[in-house]
This record gives sequence, structure tokens and C-alpha cells, in this order.
Amino acid sequence: MKIGILCHSTYGGSGVVAAELGKQLARRGHQIHFVTIGRPFRLDSYQHNVFVHEVNAFHHPLFEVPPYFLTQVNKTVEVMRRYQLDLLHAHYAIPHSVGAHLARQILGKHVPVVTTLHGTDTSLVGAHQEFFAITSHGLAVSDAVTVVSNFLAQQTRATFSNQRELKLIYNFVDSEVFKPGNDHVRKSMTRSGESLLIHISNFRPLKRAVDVVEVFNLVRRQKPCRLILIGDGPDMPLVQRRVGQLGLNNHVIFLGQQDAVAPILAAADVMLLPSCCESFGLVALEALSCGVPVIATTAGGIPEVIEHGQVGFLTGVGDIEKMAEYTLLLLSNNELRHKMSVQARQHAINRFNPEYWVAKYEEVYRSVLNQ
Repeated sequence: MKIGILCHSTYGGSGVVAAELGKQLARRGHQIHFVTIGRPFRLDSYQHNVFVHEVNAFHHPLFEVPPYFLTQVNKTVEVMRRYQLDLLHAHYAIPHSVGAHLARQILGKHVPVVTTLHGTDTSLVGAHQEFFAITSHGLAVSDAVTVVSNFLAQQTRATFSNQRELKLIYNFVDSEVFKPGNDHVRKSMTRSGESLLIHISNFRPLKRAVDVVEVFNLVRRQKPCRLILIGDGPDMPLVQRRVGQLGLNNHVIFLGQQDAVAPILAAADVMLLPSCCESFGLVALEALSCGVPVIATTAGGIPEVIEHGQVGFLTGVGDIEKMAEYTLLLLSNNELRHKMSVQARQHAINRFNPEYWVAKYEEVYRSVLNQ
């Protein structure tokens, strides 16, 4: 099949999923065409059957901001005409699902559109009702809609009173890339006897990154350790300020945005994920694949990824003391941490295998092409 993928190229779960899906589909013989404002950061090297068509920024006095939506639609039409795409796969209802539908209308040919919801699609509508009609339309005109968790399916139905089929296709992880063991990175970041904690996010308020610092502070009082923070975002100044207030500047490593997180992730002992909302929690899955237990919350779809007491621990949102308690339990019990590390990786491989879930996407593609 010749498949067009419309996605965000910025750091974040949806862009990662779209890029990883495209790579997996290309390995299975499909021709993949990404249409996006910039090259997805997970597409960092050449791969056979993968094409990237970048949407150019357009500046004109008529527009106060560059009309990204319109230029992406135009680029999508160009790619559809030139490569005779069989279908479009839009990641996010806004703007990509609506853009895909408009592109096929301009083309004058019914090219099937598959839309994958990642979470912000519905939570955005919850906060901004002005997006309700356009998001609802994007879902209605899609030939198929998939979701990354049961939680997201329930949230979508509740938000839109939508009873159409929402196909559950979990995110997946390449366990050959995200795998245990990286002593070199660990030695470069810790001193003898120190444990290593990690948090990766876009540092938006819903990630509750300041909670990570509070947990780390409690843990450090009883156990020598360091904290790695990967990513950036609006709450980063709050995090930096709190680190300074607690006198932790020499114990927290701010790495900023990183394209290749697997080696760093694999060096950690525990991941902290205190989010108040996660539709899936892809970064948690990547940690599990590296054999890193995750201390997270019961928010959203996280319990569908993390089995409490088996591959990590779950707490209520904002329960900093309990998160610290679980972290100390793992750092103080080598036997338990090793057992949970092994179980975490096996869980990631068994339940979130790319072969299985990519095949599910192929089933959806075939179903819309045969309609």
C-alpha cells in the first residue's frame, strides 16, 4: 500500500507513534509518505520506503500567523496526486483528520482516511468548546477511527456522545532499540553508590513535573541518588525554581530535548511519571522495555500499561509521599528491583509487540479500502 501519514513532528507521543508506525510499515513493504511541518524527530536516518514531504511555512501580510493548516492540505494534495496514495492516516483529529478530508475533496477522489486519536483531541475539546464542531466533523467523515487506550475510547464517547466504532490499537515499542543496560551513560551521570531516577515529558502542567522534584527530594533524604530530566516546556521554569529552593542543583541533570532517549533511559533505576492525565503513557512503555520499573499514577490509560506491583507501582495523583515510598522500596531492595526489571521488559515485549499491533493497523487499512 501507498500510505500518507499526517502528524506533528514535535516531541510528543503522537509524533513518536506516527514515526515508529511508519518505519514498521515500511519494513513490511508498504510505501510511507509523511506530510508534516518538519521531519519527525524519530526519523533520524534513511530508511527504504519512507518519504518525508515537509510543509513549508508561508508568510504573507494577509495572515497574522502562517496558515499551516492550508499549506499542509495543499502539500497533501500534491503528494496524493504524484504518488497515487491508497489512503491517508491522520494522527489527531485537529488539524490532520479534517485536513485529510479536505485534501481528498480537492482531489475529487475518495481516498480513505483513518484517524488515530491520541488524547489531546478530546481533552482539548473539554477545555475549548470552540473546537467541538470541527473535531466531531473530523471523526464523522473518517472512514475509521482508532484509539490508543480503552480510557481514551470512553472519554471520546462521553465527550462527543459518539457511538461509532472506535478500534483499540495500543501503542507499541521496539524492544531492540529500547533495551536494558547502558553502564557508560550511568557512570557518566552518577557517583559510586548513587541511584538514578528519570523523568521525560513535555513539561506541560498535566505532567506535574514539580511533583517529580518533590518525590526526588524525599527519596534523596534517605538514599543517595540523582535525577535526570529530559524534555522542555511551559512548566520548566517552575521545576528549575523548585530545584533551586530545595538545594538540589548539584543533584539534578537537565538534559533538555533529546532525540535518542533509549540509552539514557536504560541507565536509570526508576522512572517517575506523576501525570494527572495520560491517554496511554508511551514513555512509560519505553521505560518498561528498557527494564526500568515505573512509579506512576492511576490517571487515564496508565493502568492499561503498568501492572501495579508487577512492573511498577501506581498511586493517586499528587500522592508524593506514596511515590517516594515506592521508589525507596525499589532502590533499597535489589532483589525486588531486579525481579521487577525482568518482568517489566517481558511485559513490554509480550503485550506491546510491534508485529502484533502494526498488523492491527493493516487490518484497519484493508477494511477501509474494501468498503
